[in-house]
Amino acid sequence: MTTSNRTAIIAGNWKMHYGPIQAADFTAEIVPELGQLMHLHRNILAILCPPSISLAAVREVMDAHPFPRLELGAQNMYFEEKGAYTGEISPTMVQELCSTVILGHSERRTYFGETDEMVNKKAIAALEHRLRPIICIGEHLEQYEAGKTEDVIRSQVKLSLKNFPTHHAQEVVIAY
Repeated sequence: MTTSNRTAIIAGNWKMHYGPIQAADFTAEIVPELGQLMHLHRNILAILCPPSISLAAVREVMDAHPFPRLELGAQNMYFEEKGAYTGEISPTMVQELCSTVILGHSERRTYFGETDEMVNKKAIAALEHRLRPIICIGEHLEQYEAGKTEDVIRSQVKLSLKNFPTHHAQEVVIAY
């Protein structure tokens, strides 16, 4: 049996759970367990993705208990570096605390109208700011039931990666 050189990525999206205090407590509770997992399985990368308001609190706990292959990720970001974009966070803000950012999550696409073109702009901005983009793709139930899964996935991947510099291919994660 051969072993793969690939790294398995486990990203925990906390969605809209845990403000800063709860997030710090939860992180302090799970980091030792994740550290043991990382020690046993050296081909796993774990990424914690709390709400943006809790990123600094989680970063503080992670810095106090560092483990290799345990990283912090943001759940979203806007593609502009600064400006009048109330409620958004920029790639420069994210990169101060994180190594990774989730983009194009089905909830962002469904509830906030994010398009593949928007995800593309965000992913390019992430790479320009040395952030690993996790680009989420997936079909809706109606698309699945209509047998359109492959078409939807193909289109999302193609449009989300449009005009990507090929030297960044290894840095992009696609999550289905």
